[in-house]
Amino acid sequence: METRPTYNHAYTLGFAVPESEYEDWEDCLRHEKAKVISALTKRLWLLMDNDQEFMEVLDGFDTFEE
Repeated sequence: METRPTYNHAYTLGFAVPESEYEDWEDCLRHEKAKVISALTKRLWLLMDNDQEFMEVLDGFDTFEE
């Protein structure tokens, strides 16, 4: 039986972290992990029911055969 190849895709997901105390986004990542995770989680839940927005906020940047 012939097996079909499978692929690994890498994506970025657009989301925003409101009310950060830092001007620099890297400082926000470094010092406000809970805010970043909270914003990411909220974004994921909002995308569950919005197919059009789901396609708009994801960007693929790499693919390889496994």
